[in-house]
Amino acid sequence: MIERQLGLAMVLVLATTSTLLAQQSRKEPRWVNPYEGSFPGLKHHVLDSKSVGQGVGYVVWTPPDYDAEDDVRYPVVYFLHGAGGSETSDAEGFAHRILTQIEKKKFPPVICVFPNGVRSGYRGEVESMIVSELIPLIDNNYATQSNASGRAIAGFSMGGAGSVRLSILHPELFCGAGSWGGALSWRGNPEESPLLPAAEKAAEELKSNNFSLLTINGDKDHPDGFAPLKRVLNSAGIPHEVVTLPDTNHNLGKYYALSNETMLDFLASCLSRKQE
Repeated sequence: MIERQLGLAMVLVLATTSTLLAQQSRKEPRWVNPYEGSFPGLKHHVLDSKSVGQGVGYVVWTPPDYDAEDDVRYPVVYFLHGAGGSETSDAEGFAHRILTQIEKKKFPPVICVFPNGVRSGYRGEVESMIVSELIPLIDNNYATQSNASGRAIAGFSMGGAGSVRLSILHPELFCGAGSWGGALSWRGNPEESPLLPAAEKAAEELKSNNFSLLTINGDKDHPDGFAPLKRVLNSAGIPHEVVTLPDTNHNLGKYYALSNETMLDFLASCLSRKQE
């Protein structure tokens, strides 16, 4: 009798736990996450998004000596966070790394933008928010180089995959894209990715913008995640560099440690090229 009661109690505990986990997974996304740090140049903002139907947080970093009233126009890097992150997750770390390279004269003074993509994969309403609302807003409110040659995009994990996706589907927007730990497909067959025919269709416009792609993956983190895309881009004459890091799993800290300069040198070279 006691054993039966214990068994029933265990079943109830497991059922309650499963219900709570399911409820947590269905929680409404948190669209606004204010930045509470004090890194110079970082400011949190909220976009009243028609695409999303509510306010969406984003963070902007402006470099030292930035002055919107000057005649100087700055290139822009958009950085997309991974699943479970927010607009504040990577802002301070990435901005600090960019600042270090600027101080070394290895990166042009640049504006960095960190949108909140929740767990969207940067698809649907979030894709529309970034492309149709956030990018025009940044160009209207900051002294930007408001063309593809002055705009690059990068990210980690979901953000890395999102950076590749947005740059291929919107070839008029970016001169370069960089991915840390992304993949064409996390579970399905990458050979069936809709980005492959999209890249073929966008090839001429990508080439006209001197577009290039860098994908960095760990040897334990989808090392062949973009192999089919590399074939498509290379056959179209579009540079796609693939880097595989040794002894690396899905960890942004490890990616930073082993390939920070590789990524930043790539982004700097994209933004330093002259559009043909």
